[in-house]
Amino acid sequence: MRTVGHIITSAGVSAASYMVYKSPKAAFASFLVGFAMDLDHVVDYVRAHGWKLDWARFSEASHEKYSGKLYLPLHSYELLALFFFLFKGPSRQPYRVGITLSVLTHLLLDQRCNPSRKAGTYFLAHRIRKRFNAHEILGAGFLTDTRHSHRHGHRHGHRH
Repeated sequence: MRTVGHIITSAGVSAASYMVYKSPKAAFASFLVGFAMDLDHVVDYVRAHGWKLDWARFSEASHEKYSGKLYLPLHSYELLALFFFLFKGPSRQPYRVGITLSVLTHLLLDQRCNPSRKAGTYFLAHRIRKRFNAHEILGAGFLTDTRHSHRHGHRHGHRH
């Protein structure tokens, strides 16, 4: 799903959180987390293309085709457990519920909008175990488009 979609759904989760808990700070936190997770695409972009910004390539959001790697450290179901346990106690419940729902919504929407990606793709432990190798993570259907990479002056696996 594109960032705009995540902003819209995060606003919905945030509004629901506010309606239930009447906490503007917790509602804002759930909104922010729900779309800021996409900032981890910068990691994959830089690993694939270097620091020179090319908006067309960035918005393509399939940097693994160039680098052969899939990092996305924030796109992780493990974050659900982290947020759930970090925000213990009744005073932190609005944060725990709102942020957890935002992370879960983001991941489920990404998984739904990227049907070629298996459920394991969204577990950081799985990506680490596969050494972030996009071919192993995404399966046999994943092919690194080396012709496309070479046409743009990039070689497969080459870091800038």
